[in-house]
Amino acid sequence: MIRLPKYADQRPSERKSEGCGQTQSACVFEKDEDAVDDSVMVRGAFESLIFLRHLRIRELKRVCLSLLNYLRSVERTLVMDGAGLESVGGDLVRNMEETGWIYAVRKDDGALNSHHFIYNTPVDYKVRCAEFMEFPEVENLHDYYSTDGRFIHTQDQRGLYIVYDVALKDLEELEQNLLLTASHFILKSTDLHTSCGSEEELQRLARTDVDRIAVLLDLWTCEADFLEHKIQLLNCYLEAYQHVTDPEEQFRLAQVITDIMHRRPQMDFTAGYFVQSYRDSIVCLQSHQQLIKLVLNNQIDEQRQYLQRIWRDGQKGSPSEYGLPPNYIPKHLVSIGGSRPALKSVYFLEIHPSLGLACQLYEGLERACTELFELHRAKAPSQRVKLEQKLLKTALHHWHTLTSPGVTYSPQIQRDLFLDVFIEDPALVRDLGLYIVRCADEQERKQGKDRQMFMLETFCTLLELVTLRHRIFESAAETEHLSQLYKSLSRVIGFDEVHLYMRLVQFEFAVRKETPKQLPVFLTALQDNRQEADRFIPNSLPLAVQELDENHICKFSFRSKEAVLQLMNEASVENLRVVLMCQVVQRNALIGALKQASVCFRTEKLDQSSDSDLKLQHEESASSTTRRRAVDDKNRFAGAFVSIQLEKVSLRDEMLNTFIKKKEQMGSLKMNSEDVCRIKRKLIVDFCHRFNERVCECFVRGQLISLTFSLLSLLREVPHIRDQHFIMGKPEDPRADLQAEGRPSPDPRTFQPCPRRLLSADGKSLLNLWFIPHYTEVLLMFRTLKEKERQQALQNSLQIMSALHDIVYYLVSFARLGNSDSLCSRSSTQKLTADWGGLESIGAELWDVQRQIESLCESSSSESVGRLLQLHRDVLFLRFDTAVRYMIRDAFLSSGNLSAYQSMTENMSHALPIMSDMIVGGANLLSVPQPLEAASSQAQKLYPWRSFLAIHGLHPLVMWDVSPIEHYMQLCLCDLNDRCRMEANGAILGVSLIMDDVLSSGRDAMPLQMQTTDDNKSTSDRELLDDGMANNKKKAECVCQAEDAFQSLLKQKGFLLLWKQMEVFKESWTQRQTSFKTINTPALFKHFSQLYRVEIFFPSMQALAQQMDVEKEYQILLSQTQTVLPPPGAAEVDIKAWQLLRLLEMTEVDMIRALQNRINTEMTLVMSERSRHDMQIPADLWKRPSAKHSVSLERPQIVEDFIQRLMSAEERQTDGQVTFSTAHLQDCLTELSCAVMNREKSVFQRYSQFYEHILQQQEQLLYQREQDVKELEAKNLQSSDPYRKVSDVCRGMMLEITALRAKVNQLEEEKRNLDQHLNLKHRERYDTLVHQLFSSCLLLKARLDSYNEKMDHDVRQLISSVRKEGVDRIIKLKTRLSPADDNQSLIHTLQQKELLEDLDGENSRLAALVCKLRIFSRWKLLTEQERIQKELLHWRLNEASCKTEAVKVKLISEQKEIVSRQELDAVKEALLQCQTEYEHIQKQITLQSQKLQDIEHRSARDAQSRQELQTLRMESVETLQEDVLDRESQLRTLSAQLQKHTHDTQIRQQRSHRHIRQVRGQLHQERSLKLEAFQHVDKLHNQIQNYEAALQCKSTVPSGRQSSSSRRLRLRNASAGLLRNSSVMSSTSMSFINPLEEFSADAVWRETWTPLDRPKTNSTGVGLDISEALLPSLPDGVASSHLHNRRVFHK
Repeated sequence: MIRLPKYADQRPSERKSEGCGQTQSACVFEKDEDAVDDSVMVRGAFESLIFLRHLRIRELKRVCLSLLNYLRSVERTLVMDGAGLESVGGDLVRNMEETGWIYAVRKDDGALNSHHFIYNTPVDYKVRCAEFMEFPEVENLHDYYSTDGRFIHTQDQRGLYIVYDVALKDLEELEQNLLLTASHFILKSTDLHTSCGSEEELQRLARTDVDRIAVLLDLWTCEADFLEHKIQLLNCYLEAYQHVTDPEEQFRLAQVITDIMHRRPQMDFTAGYFVQSYRDSIVCLQSHQQLIKLVLNNQIDEQRQYLQRIWRDGQKGSPSEYGLPPNYIPKHLVSIGGSRPALKSVYFLEIHPSLGLACQLYEGLERACTELFELHRAKAPSQRVKLEQKLLKTALHHWHTLTSPGVTYSPQIQRDLFLDVFIEDPALVRDLGLYIVRCADEQERKQGKDRQMFMLETFCTLLELVTLRHRIFESAAETEHLSQLYKSLSRVIGFDEVHLYMRLVQFEFAVRKETPKQLPVFLTALQDNRQEADRFIPNSLPLAVQELDENHICKFSFRSKEAVLQLMNEASVENLRVVLMCQVVQRNALIGALKQASVCFRTEKLDQSSDSDLKLQHEESASSTTRRRAVDDKNRFAGAFVSIQLEKVSLRDEMLNTFIKKKEQMGSLKMNSEDVCRIKRKLIVDFCHRFNERVCECFVRGQLISLTFSLLSLLREVPHIRDQHFIMGKPEDPRADLQAEGRPSPDPRTFQPCPRRLLSADGKSLLNLWFIPHYTEVLLMFRTLKEKERQQALQNSLQIMSALHDIVYYLVSFARLGNSDSLCSRSSTQKLTADWGGLESIGAELWDVQRQIESLCESSSSESVGRLLQLHRDVLFLRFDTAVRYMIRDAFLSSGNLSAYQSMTENMSHALPIMSDMIVGGANLLSVPQPLEAASSQAQKLYPWRSFLAIHGLHPLVMWDVSPIEHYMQLCLCDLNDRCRMEANGAILGVSLIMDDVLSSGRDAMPLQMQTTDDNKSTSDRELLDDGMANNKKKAECVCQAEDAFQSLLKQKGFLLLWKQMEVFKESWTQRQTSFKTINTPALFKHFSQLYRVEIFFPSMQALAQQMDVEKEYQILLSQTQTVLPPPGAAEVDIKAWQLLRLLEMTEVDMIRALQNRINTEMTLVMSERSRHDMQIPADLWKRPSAKHSVSLERPQIVEDFIQRLMSAEERQTDGQVTFSTAHLQDCLTELSCAVMNREKSVFQRYSQFYEHILQQQEQLLYQREQDVKELEAKNLQSSDPYRKVSDVCRGMMLEITALRAKVNQLEEEKRNLDQHLNLKHRERYDTLVHQLFSSCLLLKARLDSYNEKMDHDVRQLISSVRKEGVDRIIKLKTRLSPADDNQSLIHTLQQKELLEDLDGENSRLAALVCKLRIFSRWKLLTEQERIQKELLHWRLNEASCKTEAVKVKLISEQKEIVSRQELDAVKEALLQCQTEYEHIQKQITLQSQKLQDIEHRSARDAQSRQELQTLRMESVETLQEDVLDRESQLRTLSAQLQKHTHDTQIRQQRSHRHIRQVRGQLHQERSLKLEAFQHVDKLHNQIQNYEAALQCKSTVPSGRQSSSSRRLRLRNASAGLLRNSSVMSSTSMSFINPLEEFSADAVWRETWTPLDRPKTNSTGVGLDISEALLPSLPDGVASSHLHNRRVFHK
């Protein structure tokens, strides 16, 4: 069946349109299919991107895991090296080499006089560090490392790749922290505002538009980079650690490496994203790594040069080489750091122990960063990182531009002092000492003991010279650097560098000068008079002693043997000591001046920042006022400048006057050079002491300014405490106030302003403790006093201010301990939580301090107040120390919170020693010999320099010496969560309650002292008590009275020290009883608590109850679970004291028992030695016992049994032959065969059983694995779909939780704003009520004052009237008794009294007026303040309303944003559609391009074929060329004939051309005539047509006739044209044709004409061809005119 087409009956156009529509629908369908394909491709591309990111994140996790594993391996190495661990039986056992003193105390082997035998021999049964490499059987427990790209692989000693489990835990913890960080920044990107709970809003709050995988990728990338740079820095210190041999230096370097290992990026959670924080931290690590690498590489180079110098003669092995550093062989360079060396490579067995000084560089950088943070008050992490970057960049710049020390000094000083050719060569110095000894032997013939003493004194003198030179060298180098800083400071302030130098005046040429006693010169008074300072500037920096003397004291040199030999006497050594003293005092003076100026500068910056708000409110102030204020600020800051010259000149003049006076006293006596030198030394030493006292004043003022700066910075964060309790000093305070003496007289009826002074002008009385002076006041404080009084007043001020600073810092820091982590908080200042006291607790403590001061007998004494505040500070710190060390840790252990206990233990070991007065020694310092303590007076007398360094360190003078109390307090509790912090708060409150119990008990509390010491520190507190405080009964009677503040604080301090003593002995008793060093698990703590309750607590409570006569309650047997309570009514002091006594008794018992065991052991050894027969000394005690290895293999006794049985029945033995019976032999052989068969059977059974067990076990494991595989497959089939559902549900829940978190934050922010708004409303509401109350109080007070005035007036009137009446009566009585008496005196007295009363009334009225004026001024001030407060309140309300309006605008903008997003989505859809169309068109283009390629391919083939044809043509051309050559000859002959013929033709052409020109001229003339004729013909034609038209009107003519006539007419016209053209050539005489003849001829022709059928011709083309043929060379104008005429003719 044939199906017709659908559009067969339609038109072609319709079919075409329908076909176009079908084509369009087909294109649309194709586009839909492409869109579907594109969506699938987009989805696939997106999934591929996600998978690639996941792979990248997994790779970064692996990188981080390898780096964390490397860090854990390094930590394991440090622990094993530091603790001396070795592997014993699979466990790590401590095996650290300790000093002999510790061994003697612990009664272990290894120390002298501590061995368990009678001979004192240096036997040591432990492997020492130096002998470690002598034993090949010692196993190496360190790891190996290899790198592969970014990965660091760790291998153990057997070569196996290992990953520590703690590294996996670190990775999990790191992942959790990174997830929390990412969640925070994602949540922070959400704009919090009021919104509805729609699904779109939840999606927006959940931040579903954030690419979380990209955030995680950024986090892991940054974390991997950070870990890599951290390891690069760590490797530098680790390589230095490999060179260190001293255990203390190793420990300090291990601490530095541990700090770097646990360093984390300082994340700024207030920033928009975390990448910048990581970048800043990485920049710090890079700068630090560059700096330490440069320093350590330079140290290695210098050490190599030093070793080459001291070993220049080679190593000979002589005893004189003992003590020199080990030499190295410059062969075989190796890298300690493996494939990635951090430092330069060293030679094999090349060791540089001096690289241990790297820890000092790290500590110096940390200290500098801390000082910068405190000076700049940097709280935000970003600020801290920027300051650290700036510091490290500055350090790198200074290292690159570092010059050799002593460059600025003169060349002579550089040669004599800084040149190290001789004095730093130990061989040369040793040879010099030996040379002196030999010379003495040759001269004096010393022998024996005298020679040894002389040698000892000689080398001691050499050692002292080397030490003095080293200290002078260091002081001069430090002075050089400080001088540069001083010059730059003077230029900044506006002074010259002349204040650094002082002109030398020789003692011998000095002239007496008048030196009036004057105060230290302040340069603020000398800014206009610059003639006071000497304008002397030397060419180079001199030593300090060179400004005083050049002839005797400063003549020294260390550059040669002869120069040092001249210094080997007592006078030269004394001169060097004076030089050192002068240089040290000069250095200290520069440090004091720089410190004072720097802290003043920072304080000025703080004042400017605090006044910034006022400047913003008064922007329209005049520019002159601003300039004047800038000048005042500069003048104030210039007052902090200290002129070294002006401070030294007056003292120098007094010294010279004293020398002149002594010289005059000597008179005619002639002094030798030694006497002159001795007098100069004494005078210079006195000068240094007096100058040092003035320098100390600069330091004290600088410390005071530092404390005020720190306290002001803290109070800015708690403005309520500042405004409520403190008064801030201002630079505008009048200077007259500084001279005010005494306290103001108290008057409750008048308002007395608080004195704006800390101490009185004499510095002995306290005026206002809560006044914080401005630094300008501190600079001018006590300037009218004498020197000693001024120093004492400054010391009192420093004592009070330092104690008050620490108390306020402790209170505020303690209140902040309960705050949550403020890194994510939006506000810059933290609010204090009420759980930890809050503002109320701080205020109560400050009021308590004021109450204690007022309770003193001498409440205005500055010394008493200072001691009281210091004691209060010590009590606060001791309470916190006791709570952290014992109460909080015990609470965590008892509750089983091990993580909190561990973090608390680790953190307190770093924080609490620094907060206390504990001495932290350094590894590179010479310690005080044991058992002396560095702080004891005996050690300070015997070893002053060592004790000073042990107490204050290498750098006792620093720019910022304020301890960061808050940092250390926060460090103790930094790792605790909210619940743990609440437990800690409870423990601290428990300590407070115990202290209240101690105070309420009335018992004396002092630490237990075993013996009296001469130490001033231990008896300083007892000197504060009276002599009668030893009697407890008298104290108990005085409890009801008001207790002195000193006594209460001393009780608290004594009780806390007693508590610490008890805890120390308790820990020692625990170690002896339980053999555990620390109690760190709940089980051990429980066991220890039970043991302590039974052994210590219960017996001590029994003794206490017996003393209190309640022992009946403790006469029971105690079980392990039974609790023991103290006796009722027992004081806490007695409980602790009796426990301490019990612990001391147990310690004594243990010591006695140990001593008895020691005596018994030694007695046994003595008896065993006496029982020996030989009298030789046992030499085996000096030998190390060899290691014995006994290997016992189990084997059957078959052969032994056979021989024994065979020999048991021998019959006869002759000549070495044994005879046995046959039966006996047969029996023995039978037994032997049975034994062998039994052994073989047992062996076969054992082996078969062994292999059967193996097969059974493998079969069981295989079956178990098959079952596990089946179960896993079943579970996978069952749980594949639920897992997906659960994942979807979890994702939805995560989105909801994220949205709810954002919503909670939003609501909290709204609640905070609403509370602030309500507070402002309530304040505005109750403000009028408060004003009414205040006005009513003032009104009542005014009425009371008026009543008092009226009553006073009435009383005065009554008194005056009574007086007058009395006088009148006296006069009358006198007149009665003696009329002659004169009463004028009484009348005069009465008049004077009346006049005095009038004056008194007038005075009272004037005083009332003055009081009214003051009240009016005060009222004006209050009204102005009220107006300002109202305006401030109004602006705050406006701010709140503006915030609400901003929120509304924000909502509208977000709605608009949503609309724009929708439009954007529509545009994206359209763009996507356009993209699909574009891709479709692109496909078509590709098809066309493919077709074009086909065409090009065809064209290429055609070209190839053409090329082939071309080659063929070339071949044919070659064949034709031969023919051409043949025909050329023929052409030559023909060309000659042609030339001749052409010549003839040229002649003919010239003739014809001439004739043509003539004909053309004629034709042109004829043409003009014919044109005129044609015009006449046209006219005639028109006339004929008109005539014919007239004829047609008269008679009708057939149409055929008309048409034939018209055709004839046209034909005639055409023939006329042809005739006209032909007649041009025939004749030119005929001018025109007669019209009438033509008309008649036409009529005849029309009658005889018959039409002929012929094809149509184009007349125009014919005419054009004819005209062109006839006129071939006419010009253009002529041809165009002829064409136009021809067209007219045809028409």
